[in-house]
Amino acid sequence: MKSSLLWMQDYVHVDMTQDPQAFADTLTISGIPVEQVEHWGTEIKKVVTGKILKIDKHPDADKLVVCQIDVGSETLQIVTGAPNVREGQIVPVAVHGAHLPGGVKIKRSKLRGVESNGMLCSAHELGFDDSVLLPEERNGIWILPDDTPVGVDAVEYLALQDVVYEYELTPNRADCFSMVGLSREFAVLSNQEAKYPDIVVDECEESISGKVKVSIEDEELCSRYAARLLVNVKVGKSPLWMQQRLRKSGVRPINNVVDVTNYVMIELGIPLHAYDYDHVVDHHLIARRAKEGEDMKTLDGVDRKLSGNMLVIADPAKPCCIAGIMGGYDSEVTADTKTVILECASFKGSSIRHTGRSLGLRSEASARFERGLDAEGCIASLDRCAQLLQQMGACDVAQGVVDVYPRPQQTVRISFTAAQVNAFLGTEIPEEQMIHILETLQFVIEKDGETLTAVVPSYRRDCTEMPDIAEEVARIFGYENIPSTRPWSNISKGEEGYHHQVSEKVSAVLNGCGLNETVTFSFVHPDSLKKMLFPEGDDVYKAVPILNPITEEFPWMRTTLLPSLMDVLVRNQAVKNESVGIYEIAPVYKPKSLPITELPVQEMYAAGLLYGKRQTGEWPNKAEQYDFYDIKGIVETILSSLGIQADLEVSDFAPLHPGKAAKFVKDGKVLCQFGELHPKVIDNYDVAGPVYVFEMNLTDILPLINLIPDYHKVAKFPASSRDLAFLAPIGTSNADIIGVIQKDGGPYLEAVHLFDMYTGKQVPKGFKSLAYSLVFRSETGTLTDSDIQGPIDAIIAELKETLGCELR
Repeated sequence: MKSSLLWMQDYVHVDMTQDPQAFADTLTISGIPVEQVEHWGTEIKKVVTGKILKIDKHPDADKLVVCQIDVGSETLQIVTGAPNVREGQIVPVAVHGAHLPGGVKIKRSKLRGVESNGMLCSAHELGFDDSVLLPEERNGIWILPDDTPVGVDAVEYLALQDVVYEYELTPNRADCFSMVGLSREFAVLSNQEAKYPDIVVDECEESISGKVKVSIEDEELCSRYAARLLVNVKVGKSPLWMQQRLRKSGVRPINNVVDVTNYVMIELGIPLHAYDYDHVVDHHLIARRAKEGEDMKTLDGVDRKLSGNMLVIADPAKPCCIAGIMGGYDSEVTADTKTVILECASFKGSSIRHTGRSLGLRSEASARFERGLDAEGCIASLDRCAQLLQQMGACDVAQGVVDVYPRPQQTVRISFTAAQVNAFLGTEIPEEQMIHILETLQFVIEKDGETLTAVVPSYRRDCTEMPDIAEEVARIFGYENIPSTRPWSNISKGEEGYHHQVSEKVSAVLNGCGLNETVTFSFVHPDSLKKMLFPEGDDVYKAVPILNPITEEFPWMRTTLLPSLMDVLVRNQAVKNESVGIYEIAPVYKPKSLPITELPVQEMYAAGLLYGKRQTGEWPNKAEQYDFYDIKGIVETILSSLGIQADLEVSDFAPLHPGKAAKFVKDGKVLCQFGELHPKVIDNYDVAGPVYVFEMNLTDILPLINLIPDYHKVAKFPASSRDLAFLAPIGTSNADIIGVIQKDGGPYLEAVHLFDMYTGKQVPKGFKSLAYSLVFRSETGTLTDSDIQGPIDAIIAELKETLGCELR
């Protein structure tokens, strides 16, 4: 939102001789943040209005012309290459010695041998950005209205010297998205009384009755819809003063009808829209939801595909406007328009915001509707628009207004006491001062003993309870006037939570393994889960839907970290990164039920990904690729650092390659899934493989973690070791054999390791040879063969009986 201080003078006196930054700071401190102070026209000097008396061709240049310009006191010869100059036009002229924005200085000169005593100026050269100029104004000299006086100071006549405040308003202050709303703040902060437009419409004999009809089909998205009928419309340019005010507000002038709707939107804060009466079927406008797949061409000439949750304004045959955002191409006001339906409505802010994001379309109107507007102000806005057009001689205004307002906005009343406000703020502001502050902000105050009741103005929809009243008092009283006090409380020492300690521990381990930490969005698209090959009905699809996603690509809260890591891999491969080792530790969100009735459960996950080269091929080393055992080693290192011993088993985790997938299990609970990604996942993401990943639920393993290492005395007595080799059926797992060895190994078994696996000519078909090293030790003395032979015999017998393994 931008506001011109010259325009603000219409409503409240602004001392233009004072430092504008100082008052901008006052506004900011009071809760109306001024982002930037723009000084307009301060560099412009010696620019006057001039009339082109005669134009001759340049004798030595085809693209130049020689103009004789009447600047009031004299006639100047000026050479220009502007294609749009004509005799009789009035234009801004920078004479000899003039200064223009950007440090440009104008001097007498000769252009291809012909003397030129100045320069004809375009609007851009006088400080206006191309975005607020029509195409014909961007490519030539600024042609001024025919009634412009000749020889006057252009800076003063065109109101070029000004101060413009650009605001970064908070969403709750929709009332300040208007000149009138801002003037209330200017007035109360400068101890003045604001004055507002006197809105009176002189209606003609023709009546709107029976000629315009409006309907609301969806009262949830449209709470009020009102319209006026303008007849005998003469479409043309709006007055220069209005064009200048619009340009300083960042709005491009188009024609008088459209300009007035934009002017009133900026002045009163409520957007309006004008329809060509003859292009609205049955002259009937309907506020309804779009039909699924319905399309329309908007004013910018783009065909928009609509969905069923978008609000449109339609006639019986077609959509005419995307409600609150942009009008339709087919019903726009053109030079041929003779009759106009002028509308003003109140739409649900969240609906407008969702539609704008879905279509990638935003406008000055939608920026206001998104914040929630004052439905009570619709008629005043219609009347102000009609009044201005009538005063320009651009139309006659038919009698009456069509107004559909099924559920009027309720008046808000807030009861409080001065003591409550002072206790809330920690102040001692007198009751009389509170009442004065609130009344200057146009709250009506009713007093009953010590109880005060504030009747909230309809445009202050952000005020609903006592703390809101306290905020209004505090910001006008001045936050700097509220004494700083030290709050009293029982302060407890901040400590790191146990789950944070675990996360930090895991992060340190992964960093030590050479992985880089990533931080990604906590959102996911269901298509990403399908690309990871999670089957339909899997728990990962039970996700929290987001009502207002940051983009359409992220509609769900994520239930797994793997798609996020794959997105990072895609970006790395796109920039030719041939080696990627990354991890993320972050929460996933699991709803207790759908639809959501309570907050979802947040579980902390850790996930990692390896791709490419473990070691580059720089001499004397050979290049080595990551493999399954790298990811397995990382997971084992994590579990070891957390003091967890778990069993290794084959995994059927959907995203992983069958036969190259494993999991660690403890007491029947899966602690971690890891392995090589399934080739179909690689294809779905269109990346190079192989890729190795792991995912671990840190929340689930918290009860198993022991961050304090076990203490063991240094062994006094030597160990005894035995090597055993077994012929095992080909389908027997190493984990099953080790489980039997640990169960029957007796009290002296210290460790067991698989050190060899062999299949070949010496091994029968359907079998494999597995060799294990068993270590035995006693803390009380040196073991003898008889001490360990019993457990070994028990192991051999148990393996033969239960797993069919024969000792080799």
